[in-house]
Amino acid sequence: MEKSLDKSCVLNSRGKELLAQDEKSERVAAAFCRLFELARVLRSKNGCPWDRKQTPRSMRGALVEETFEALDAITEGDAMHSKEEFGDLFFNATLVCTMFDEEWEAGGKKDGFAFEDALDAVCQKLIRRHPHVFESEQGVKAENVPGLWDSIKENVEGRKTDCVLDSVPKEFPPLLKACKFQRKAAKKGFDWPDADSALAKMNEELGEVKSASLEEESGHLEEECGDLLFAAVNYVQKLGVDPVLALERANKKFYERFSYVQHKCEQLEPGKDMASVGLEQMEAFWKESKLAGN
Repeated sequence: MEKSLDKSCVLNSRGKELLAQDEKSERVAAAFCRLFELARVLRSKNGCPWDRKQTPRSMRGALVEETFEALDAITEGDAMHSKEEFGDLFFNATLVCTMFDEEWEAGGKKDGFAFEDALDAVCQKLIRRHPHVFESEQGVKAENVPGLWDSIKENVEGRKTDCVLDSVPKEFPPLLKACKFQRKAAKKGFDWPDADSALAKMNEELGEVKSASLEEESGHLEEECGDLLFAAVNYVQKLGVDPVLALERANKKFYERFSYVQHKCEQLEPGKDMASVGLEQMEAFWKESKLAGN
């Protein structure tokens, strides 16, 4: 049976008050209420035509964009920018949940859900998955928490699958999917013992790419390139770096430096294609950009 979500459950589950309700929690609750009401007004018949015509499916792109913009703000270390982007992210998530709530209220139980049920469900799930905080299982070591979390998902929530990799969403971008596959496999002990072993595997795959590049069959080369990228992801994760964030950082850096090179080339040869400047000069501009801190 699910736990009640009253204050005593969340705050007093260990027989003592974990966190007293205070002015801060009341301010945050009031702010979230305003956001919810705003989403409902925008979706009302006298609201915004653009917001009214949106659907959960049409909002998928906005959710992805806002998530990455929030990640950019975190990477920049800019608190004020992060505040803005997380506000946008909260609003988009609230707007989509409001759409599902409208379906629920209209009687479309199959196509919707009550907004409060989504919030209650995540509270219930988090309480259930943190028995070391809310129950009697005290003294759980930090390194054992992920295993406890997985055990609850599989044995209590009934989420055990035929293959542990089945829990990774099929629609994940390939890089993120590779990261998740490797992490899932590693939890089951299927992983290289250290970064050096992963590096050796990556170098092995690089050799196979070189060999395949000499063949005429392009499908084999594509396969070997995929193996190389997969091995590189594993090596990077062994170094304790998130490959998705690392690649996004590299993309941003390339954008800034290439933009600098293009601007300098246009200044040097106005009206001409930047390729006319030559690779040697472009490389010099690239180095200038690096020295400028880009």
